[in-house]
Amino acid sequence: MPDDNAEPEPPTLLSPTVIEMLDDLSEAELRAVIDYAHDRQEFLHTGVADNIEPAPGEEIVSIDERAGYTEVIKREPCGESCDDCPHGPFLYHVREETRPDGDTKLHWHYLGPVDE
Repeated sequence: MPDDNAEPEPPTLLSPTVIEMLDDLSEAELRAVIDYAHDRQEFLHTGVADNIEPAPGEEIVSIDERAGYTEVIKREPCGESCDDCPHGPFLYHVREETRPDGDTKLHWHYLGPVDE
């Protein structure tokens, strides 16, 4: 478990200049930066609906582009001995993320079951 009093490690994706600027901000200024960064991320979000394909046995119920993410509802199969397949529907928020090597990949964030 990390030490709560330890200085946080800056992400390698940020330049030293940005890290230095952030380190000099007050708590209120950091909160404003977080709010702005969140709004900026939503503004830059590009839809990923065209990149979403159901896996074998899955059924995509709906795909809706939202500010900052793509909402996906789908049903999923489970093991071979299950008599209740498919399961769901389940809600996901999907974003395209850039990996450290520069490649992009869809990141699926599971939110839980939804009512039909």
